[in-house]
Amino acid sequence: MAQARMQVMFYLPVVTPWWFSNIIVHLIRVMARVHDVHVLIPPLWRNTGLGEDQLPLIANLTHVNWIILDGPDHPALRSDASGEEDLITLVEKLNPDLTLCRSADIATPGRFPGTVRYIMEGGAPPAQTGANWVTLSPGLFDHGLMPELSTEDSDRLDQLAGPIWAQMHQQTALPSREEFLALAGLPTDRIIIGLPLEYENEENFFGQHHRYPDNAAMIRALASGLRDNSILAVTNHPLNELYGDNRALEAAIAGNPDRVVMIDGTEIAGQATLALSWHSDGMVVGNSKSWSACAAFGTPVLRMSDFATGDWLQAYDVFRDFAADIDQSVARRADAVQARRWFTFHLANNVFDPSDPALEAGEIVSRMKRPVDPFRWDQGLARYLSQPSEKAA
Repeated sequence: MAQARMQVMFYLPVVTPWWFSNIIVHLIRVMARVHDVHVLIPPLWRNTGLGEDQLPLIANLTHVNWIILDGPDHPALRSDASGEEDLITLVEKLNPDLTLCRSADIATPGRFPGTVRYIMEGGAPPAQTGANWVTLSPGLFDHGLMPELSTEDSDRLDQLAGPIWAQMHQQTALPSREEFLALAGLPTDRIIIGLPLEYENEENFFGQHHRYPDNAAMIRALASGLRDNSILAVTNHPLNELYGDNRALEAAIAGNPDRVVMIDGTEIAGQATLALSWHSDGMVVGNSKSWSACAAFGTPVLRMSDFATGDWLQAYDVFRDFAADIDQSVARRADAVQARRWFTFHLANNVFDPSDPALEAGEIVSRMKRPVDPFRWDQGLARYLSQPSEKAA
């Protein structure tokens, strides 16, 4: 029986050229083979949108309905377009059955008809996944959530966890705590509170969901609440180091010389944040993916975010309570059994490679319509276990 054609929309206000080339165009191509596809995308601005360099990638996609959102207010699409009634009217006319978003704005897609999913990064350290692996999520940064599962499905995940957990830890080669503290320039007689910074750049509109105005403000706030026996160990986001203006960040650290240390990532072969997740006494995270490493290693977590967090992580949300419990050696940690189950579920059920030549539209539709599908777990497990280590990110 032929698959029923659906109206599929891609809404891409904050897609970067890298994301478009390595992820989005593959999804568009697969869906357009069997469905009517509409792509809503603004022109390139602040390295988001469609630029001339991407045009060769879509030259053979003339059967796709390309709608360039090039009105005078198109920059506003990146942050909040919920008041753009012309856009809402357009989407209502298209009446998509499915919408795949690369959007930092959740209010606008919340007004779209049909099923809406966000194309999000699939990485979950310390698990090594392809740099372009993604998930199709109902929200942006809801971390560690687990669906209601039958006893049979829970037991099956626990059985599948063995090889996933073993490979994940075999691929995690980190220095000992003593070696790490020496490489990082951290004291051995103070409590180490880790802080991995999030990406700050004009192209990153997801930063609007940060709890603080910027990384420098967050460092100052946390440093002011530190106990005298503690130190804040900071790792910078690698893209900040490559492209960012770090002067405000450096000033915030320089203003707290006895309380804050910036770890030089080059001293630990690019593994500074992962090693900090393992060796710190507790870690502060926002919406970054570093939370999952803490879950795997059993490191206490304070999560500063307005998005949901899985109960099994037992994350703190008040810095004072977090610091006090660490000081008394009674800090809560992720449930070890649930951590293994979550990683297994995420890798077997959620993440996939959009550039996989075997990917079919039906699988994408299934991921949107059936977010939990035990029938894809074996394939997901095989994908993760067979991934060449040199491809890992």
